[in-house]
Amino acid sequence: MKDEKALAKLIYTELAKRNAKSVTSLTSRMLENEKTDKLRFTRTPLLNSIGQELGKLMAKENWKFEKLTKLWKEGERDERLIVISALGKISSEDYEKTKQFVLSILGDITDWEICDQLALRVVAKLAVQNQKEIFSLMERWITSRNKWIRRLAAATIPPYVRAKPEESRTCLEFLDRAMQEQDRDVRKAVGWALREITKKDPESVFVFLKKWAATGDNNTKRIIKDGMKKLPEKKQSALKSLLNG
Repeated sequence: MKDEKALAKLIYTELAKRNAKSVTSLTSRMLENEKTDKLRFTRTPLLNSIGQELGKLMAKENWKFEKLTKLWKEGERDERLIVISALGKISSEDYEKTKQFVLSILGDITDWEICDQLALRVVAKLAVQNQKEIFSLMERWITSRNKWIRRLAAATIPPYVRAKPEESRTCLEFLDRAMQEQDRDVRKAVGWALREITKKDPESVFVFLKKWAATGDNNTKRIIKDGMKKLPEKKQSALKSLLNG
C-alpha cells in the first residue's frame, strides 16, 4: 500500500472536497491489505501514523473541525482512530475547538480502544495545557451513567501523569472518586492509572491504597489488587494483609 504520508494526503484532498463518504470508501480500499488475519483489524499504530500526518496537513485549515466531525460521523473504527490522532496534532494549536470536539463525541464512545486512544492522544494533551478546566470536566465524567465516559476520565490519568509527574498527588485525589467503581472496564482503567502513578510516586500510592484497603468494598479490593502491582513486594504484602484481614 501507499505510505502513511501519501494516504494522509489522499484523505486530506477528499476532505477538502467536502466528501467524507468518499474518504471512508478510500480508507477501506487502501487499508484492506493491512488488516490482521486473526482479527481483520488495521493495526492501530498505522492508523495513528496516518492520523498524525493528516493533522499536520489540516492544522492551518479553517474547515478542519467541520471535516473531522463529518469523517467521525461517517466512519467506523479505522476512520475514528485516524480522526483521534489528527486531533492530537491539532490540539496544541487550537485547544478550545479541540475540547469542544471531544465534548461533542462523548456519547459516541462505545469501546475501550476508541476510549483509551482518545484519552491518550487528545484529552491528556488538553489537560497538560489547562489542567484546571480538563480535570473539572473529568470530575463530571467520572460520575457519568455512561461507563465509557467514566473510563475516559480514568484513562486520561496515565498519559497525563507521564507528562506531569509532579502532579501525582492531584491524580490520586481525582481517583478517590472512582475507587468504588462497579464496572469492570472502568476498574481496569483505574488500576492502570494507579500503576502508572506508582512509577512516579510509589509512597503516595501505597498510602492511598492503604487508606482504601480498610473500606471492605469488593469493587475497591479488585481495584487495589490490580493497582498495587508495581509497588515493592513488601508494600504489596502489607496491602494484601489488610485486604484479607
